[in-house]
Amino acid sequence: MGPRFLLAVAVLFAVAVPLLRAAPVTDRPDLSVKALVSAASKYVAGYEHQFAFLLAEEAYSQVRMRGTATIESRKLKSEFFLTFLPADNEWVAVRDVQTVNGEPVPPRDDLRTLLATKGEFRGLIAQIVDRNARYNIGVTRNFNEPTLPLLLLEAKRVNEVKFERGAVVQDGDVTLVTLLFAERSRPTLVRGPDGSMPATGELVVEAGTGIIRRTRFDLDRAGVKVRLATNYAREPRLNLWLPDTFTERYDTTATGELVMCEASYSNYRRFEVNARIR
Repeated sequence: MGPRFLLAVAVLFAVAVPLLRAAPVTDRPDLSVKALVSAASKYVAGYEHQFAFLLAEEAYSQVRMRGTATIESRKLKSEFFLTFLPADNEWVAVRDVQTVNGEPVPPRDDLRTLLATKGEFRGLIAQIVDRNARYNIGVTRNFNEPTLPLLLLEAKRVNEVKFERGAVVQDGDVTLVTLLFAERSRPTLVRGPDGSMPATGELVVEAGTGIIRRTRFDLDRAGVKVRLATNYAREPRLNLWLPDTFTERYDTTATGELVMCEASYSNYRRFEVNARIR
């Protein structure tokens, strides 16, 4: 399968119960790297069994610059799907672009029908990834998905990633821990014409629950420095933590060209198809 990426996640948000006395040490969350990675991995895996589809509205802007001059810019409005394709055994983000700079996109494939009728066939991910990338400007890429780093926590990859514990902070009654990561196996999640491109970055995780609050994903590929960052927010109607904002930065060292992108997500809802995806 060609290089691709993505995932969204879901777990019930824990409700804090006021205590009359301090909790004993044994009740505190385990802050070891092993426990944190295990909790985050279980959190990611659980999503596959709870939801078939999520749908949101995406507002996505891209700007290409050289120095202080803007060379090109683009604004997209899209329907944004998060779904699992059983045949490829992968999560995928599907960006169905509706308008480009305010102009409607010419007649396009019906993605609902595509997902419903082809979800059981291998290779659909390659079509979707190429489709997602067709309106990108500047640096050639097809991995601009907000939940890309979460794929490193899947059972088939998590043991091939090096994790270290970083900062530990309190957010009310919740302990947030930064997990630093580095890919160490081949092939890597993102590959280029010359092969694997190991990523580094960080995940901000709730100790105990494994809920992911923020991610950062860095690459240094053939003269281009890449940084993807996603902030998650709790969607109260679905009781899920889902991508809220997603930013991208691509610095080309040889030319001084910079591409910056920002996406925001709203109106998350469950999406059901009539056809059964096996």
